[in-house]
Amino acid sequence: MNYIELHLRPTPMSETTCDVLASLLAPLGYESFTTAQDGLLAYCPTDKYSATEVQKVLEELPVPDVTCSFTASEVATEDWNLEWEEQQNVEPIVIGKLCSVHSPLAKDIPDCRYDIVIEPRMSFGSGHHETTSQLIEELLRLQLKGKTCLDMGTGTGVLAILCAKMGARRVRAVEIDDWVAVNATDNVMANGVNEIVTVDCGDASLLQEYGTYNLVVANINRNVLIADMEAYSKVLKFDGILLLSGFFEEDIPLIRAKAERLGLEFAHSKVRNHWAVVMVHKPLPEL
Repeated sequence: MNYIELHLRPTPMSETTCDVLASLLAPLGYESFTTAQDGLLAYCPTDKYSATEVQKVLEELPVPDVTCSFTASEVATEDWNLEWEEQQNVEPIVIGKLCSVHSPLAKDIPDCRYDIVIEPRMSFGSGHHETTSQLIEELLRLQLKGKTCLDMGTGTGVLAILCAKMGARRVRAVEIDDWVAVNATDNVMANGVNEIVTVDCGDASLLQEYGTYNLVVANINRNVLIADMEAYSKVLKFDGILLLSGFFEEDIPLIRAKAERLGLEFAHSKVRNHWAVVMVHKPLPEL
């Protein structure tokens, strides 16, 4: 499979603008993002690329006083992987003494309770992005021993792997892109949790075939979360927790309103660099 590398050059350049661009492009089929010195690199399968759609996003960019140009070029999977690996920050993500997430190239890894090795390749979720790191922090506050967990939009599989290492007895990870699902499966194997974590390629339509879960995590984007939240709620056990991320702070009211219409109760939200995480839970039925 070949990919399109979209090179976006916002003026003026800022991290916030790049985050906004990533959030707007993700619903169009862009699967991975990495920053460049002058902007953002975004990747999607060749058959999903539309210059017209990109131009429309840039014309409606909700960031005042910013303009953005772009160029697009086709790259083979092998070249994409090499370029990605060369650009990755090899510094590990370390959260207290509880969890470290790092690539196989990282050195001097501190001792942590949960050590996770991730080879990102074309996947999202190396732990450096605010959505992933905040979800890791949320998971570390939970008691998952013996629980069942579902990770929607698993990317590299990092969250599913952490659930398994924290004692979950069964974890299902779902990823819509077939190549990314292969990457997640490789990471699951590399971390020795393949007897606990199962990776499937698909979307929320798969959930009708699954059982129920104590915990559902979904790190995708606002539109998909709102569209699929009912499916998440149906497989969430009573007194279970739903963790949602992949959207901006200003989207919290929309996410919360959708959850509450489904009978879920808002627990809390957190924000880092404009990226949000929302926790809701499914209350026990009234007697």
